[in-house]
Amino acid sequence: FAQIDVWARQQQVEQGQQAYDRAEARKRQGFGNAAEVAQTKVSLSNFKANLIGSQANLLQAENALRNILGLRPTDFPRLELTTPPNTTPFQADWHELLRLAEERRPDLIELKLIVEADRQNVILANNNALPQVDATLLYRWNGLEGRTPTGAYLESRPGQFTDWTVGVNFSVPLGLRQGRAALRQAELLLKRDEANLEQGLHAATHTLAAKLRNLAQFYEQYLAFKETRTAARENLEQQLAEFKAGRAIYLNVLQAISIWGDAVSSEARALTQYNTELADLEKETGTILDTHGIKFYEERFAAIGPLGRLAHPRLYPAALPPGPNVDRYPAGTGPAQREFEKDRPVLQK
Repeated sequence: FAQIDVWARQQQVEQGQQAYDRAEARKRQGFGNAAEVAQTKVSLSNFKANLIGSQANLLQAENALRNILGLRPTDFPRLELTTPPNTTPFQADWHELLRLAEERRPDLIELKLIVEADRQNVILANNNALPQVDATLLYRWNGLEGRTPTGAYLESRPGQFTDWTVGVNFSVPLGLRQGRAALRQAELLLKRDEANLEQGLHAATHTLAAKLRNLAQFYEQYLAFKETRTAARENLEQQLAEFKAGRAIYLNVLQAISIWGDAVSSEARALTQYNTELADLEKETGTILDTHGIKFYEERFAAIGPLGRLAHPRLYPAALPPGPNVDRYPAGTGPAQREFEKDRPVLQK
């Protein structure tokens, strides 16, 4: 967007410079006046100021991209993006998006694992709250043999055992208060985390709905600004022709130049916002890493979960072998902003 905005402001400066030069020539020939020259000069100065601001925004955007790529601010003085923005309307399957978000969002996966661990804690606390019954068995023989301090000899013949014990030990604390309190605490933690999971799903639903609304809004705005840009270009060329023939004042030309530049900039902004929302939608559904072929080593094994390999059903895949890397954004044959620069108005001589 910053590159396209700079190009649009450059076209405004060129148009303003041409109008100023023509007003100066008309004044020297005695056909114009000082008011016309002053008006064109002010317009040209404003266009130049807007161009400086757009160029500064472009530099900031390029530096932000260098920072993400791990480059130094002095690396590659000019960055050219070759992938054109996506202009295809997004057709959403609402139920499929919800399913993807429920299965792939890292925050929801974490909440599910917490709930799974809480359920195991409830089982453990419930076992600790029950009366304890233990079977006991003791089978022991005397293996001592030798001479005592008194001089007597001790010896155990085979088959001679000193003692054995078989029994059942039953114990229960009075009232089971400690065990029942621990069980109640574990149940409350489970209910709390289940409520957190439900709230996380609820929040994800509203986030996805907002993303879909933004996608629809930005795409419709892109189509509307695209029509506006076409109409503004025709209006600019017509006003320039009328001004050259002396049938219109320069104010009409000034308005036409401003409207055309703003229309180009607004169209580019709406299209880049639409593409940004597409990437945000992948992030909100938890599929953006898979889309770009990024896998974490630990995610390939379901055994790392609380239940190990016996967990059924698993809340995460058992294996995610990485596949071949493919280009997510196909490279174009030239600068990405070329599609917008085709609409360059014809300068009136």
